[in-house]
Amino acid sequence: MPENQGHTYGSLESVKFNHRRDDYYKYVEYLKNQDIPLEDYLHDFTAYIGHMSLNRLLTIYELYKKTLGMAGHIADVGVYKGASSLLFAKLIKNFESEALTLCHGFDWFQGTHIGENDSSLVADGGYKTEYESVLELIKMQQMDNILKIHKLDLTKDLPDFFDKNKHLRFKLIMMDAGTYEVMDAAIPLFYERLIPGGIMIFDQYSHEFSPGEAMMLHKHIPHAKVMTIPNSWMPNAYVVKE
Repeated sequence: MPENQGHTYGSLESVKFNHRRDDYYKYVEYLKNQDIPLEDYLHDFTAYIGHMSLNRLLTIYELYKKTLGMAGHIADVGVYKGASSLLFAKLIKNFESEALTLCHGFDWFQGTHIGENDSSLVADGGYKTEYESVLELIKMQQMDNILKIHKLDLTKDLPDFFDKNKHLRFKLIMMDAGTYEVMDAAIPLFYERLIPGGIMIFDQYSHEFSPGEAMMLHKHIPHAKVMTIPNSWMPNAYVVKE
């Protein structure tokens, strides 16, 4: 298992693309042995990125585009290394440069806490990164006026956070911290603050890694029509608030 991946593979959704895995890691090793300047990875990243990683970026972009013209902010629930939070911030900078839209990232930066209702395939304490390193990455890219990171325990601290920030309303919410307890606490509080027509994205709906996403979605939004971008593997579901 690659370093910092934070999970092992099961027998259902997580292995659908197993036939690609060996070739992918051969390609990764090939890149490690090439003398490729860092600037090439930054400026010409589409020459190197895997098509499934690119697919994820395009899916997030497509869902973001559906919210253009709506009022409200973006929430990224589960920051990890900041990849999706910074993508949202850069989309805001490119498409809403004069708007007040912000991206709010939420994480406790202690890694995944696995409870009795969660998948044993995900490592307890996995997907952990340093809060300060994420802040530094944001600052170095001059994105700290657009992207705000909130270090808190999503299972306990959200009521107090929203009590202190009563004005916050969202047009787009990305659920990417799919443990049972986090989803149980976060979905109702964020959905209450999602504007009509706004979108809530689920990273691993009906997936063996994250049973809590589907369970808590249907508990708290029982009549939701769950949709997908047909060619997307992850995130793989979204609902539109009526």
